[in-house]
Amino acid sequence: MSALQVLRALDGSPRGLTEAEAGERLAHRGANTPPGRRPPSRARRLAQSLRDPFTAVLFCLGLVSALVAAWGTACVILALVAVSCALRAQGEHRADRSMDRLRGLVATTASVQRRSTPDAAPRVREIPVDDLVPGDVVRLAPGDLVPADVRLLRARGLTVHQAALTGESAPVPKQPADLPGAGDSAHLLFQGSSIASGAGTGVVVATGADTRFAAVRTAGRRTEKSAFDRSVHGISWVLIRFMLLTPPLVLMADAALRGRGLETLPFAVAVAVGLTPEMLPVIVTTCLARGASLLARTHGVIVRRLPALHDLGAVDVLCVDKTGTLTQDRPVVDPDRTDAEALHWAGTSAWWILQTAGPADPDPLDEALLAATGPDDWDAYDGIDALPFDPVRRLATAVVREPGALGTHILAVKGAAPDVLSRCALDADERAALLRRAADQAAEGV
Repeated sequence: MSALQVLRALDGSPRGLTEAEAGERLAHRGANTPPGRRPPSRARRLAQSLRDPFTAVLFCLGLVSALVAAWGTACVILALVAVSCALRAQGEHRADRSMDRLRGLVATTASVQRRSTPDAAPRVREIPVDDLVPGDVVRLAPGDLVPADVRLLRARGLTVHQAALTGESAPVPKQPADLPGAGDSAHLLFQGSSIASGAGTGVVVATGADTRFAAVRTAGRRTEKSAFDRSVHGISWVLIRFMLLTPPLVLMADAALRGRGLETLPFAVAVAVGLTPEMLPVIVTTCLARGASLLARTHGVIVRRLPALHDLGAVDVLCVDKTGTLTQDRPVVDPDRTDAEALHWAGTSAWWILQTAGPADPDPLDEALLAATGPDDWDAYDGIDALPFDPVRRLATAVVREPGALGTHILAVKGAAPDVLSRCALDADERAALLRRAADQAAEGV
């Protein structure tokens, strides 16, 4: 659909929603939060702790001891069960609280354009991301997180980091399109991405569980048991089989040798308890949690699933699939391949674009040029004006002048080779030769 058709379908306006309309939609559609697992209550956590094979068997042995009136044994066994369940439940509760604190560090506001009444002028203000609704008109600037799925209405030099959705390490250019083609997403911004450069205005088309980010998150939620879980449960069931086999053997041996029957049941239960490593789950969980804590403190690595520590440590061969070449994702200037005068003007352009146009963050290519040049290149000129890199123009332009050279301005342009060469006074053969040279160097990764 065209941008106007989208606005009509959402019953919205380029001027934004009124506060009353936004309130009604929020009450009807719910908060703009991705679907997540509600944290279980403490009682449910305790009940889930009984799923562990050892803990479940101990609980059954405690009940058997109570049935045969072995109250001392029953109390000891049930106390062990209670301590084990409490330790596991408390550990999971603390992990959930830590995740909640991490989520609280993420920016939770968005710049939205709203009106107090239908006839009032729109006003831009910050609101919680949770309060966004379809039809809201939002404004985005460098460094902002995209708060929902957005259809662009206006944009200037907009590039977006969307590695969380696509794995692309480089920013992706975005621009509005009145009638986009099939499969084209250059006019769409998705929740979970962030603005790298430029600015834009768009209308929210999806929130909460309807966003692409929520779909990706839901698709990856179900995971199989890890090799660590399978090995631990395998050992657990081997020990449980021995434990379940031992009490009948004790009873039969005592009956055959001493002629006694159920009188030795408490002793048989005690033997079974002795064979049960009831603290094994607690010890394993504690060790993994300590490893995760050390990783977080010393290396800044957050472990969301504790068994992943064992799985990663047990890897012999790691196969990684990455689009393109394996690099440091950091461009550098090779002085041996760079003309000194070209490097001088490129560094001058990068410096004065940063100083005059004032982007929030320097472009990685500009950072490489600034690292390869110095103040001797930059300070020889006064900056007049600049246009930062634009993914549509594919150029960055700086206008400078030498101090004392009144009326003489110098235009320094850098960008994609075809776009720069199209603005140069060259004949067709020279332009073709330079384009071939640029293509040859690009084929070598330069």
